[in-house]
Amino acid sequence: MQNNLREIRKVIYRLKRQWGLQLTYIRPTGQSNDVETGEIVRTFEKIYIKRGILLPSSLDRSFVYDLTFIAANNNFVGGAFFDRDSRVILLDGTDLPKDFKPHLKDHVEFDNTRYELLSVNPTAQYKAYLIRVQAITSSGTVEP
Repeated sequence: MQNNLREIRKVIYRLKRQWGLQLTYIRPTGQSNDVETGEIVRTFEKIYIKRGILLPSSLDRSFVYDLTFIAANNNFVGGAFFDRDSRVILLDGTDLPKDFKPHLKDHVEFDNTRYELLSVNPTAQYKAYLIRVQAITSSGTVEP
């Protein structure tokens, strides 16, 4: 088992050197509501990762029907085309805080684009996390 773990560490190191880019992992930690003004203040935990392994992206165009078309079954077709950018990110477990586990409610930002987490797969003994993310390229990044 130790030889396998050592080999995983070597592969992660090589991939970080070849495909590593700087990214920000953001986790929402809470929110507070002001009942007088109606303002919602959200708080986030930001983790800056020097070299996250970003594998090549897959860009495809999708179409979503409007809900009124589906519900009413009328002849008018409503909906929208949008571009979906999907990619896989490999995060080294040593770049994250101790006892930190990614959740699907978190998101990742790099190149001024927000990527939502679709799936999180940990490797043996949480040495790394294989994360599948997706972004809608027409939407901008919202600053927390």
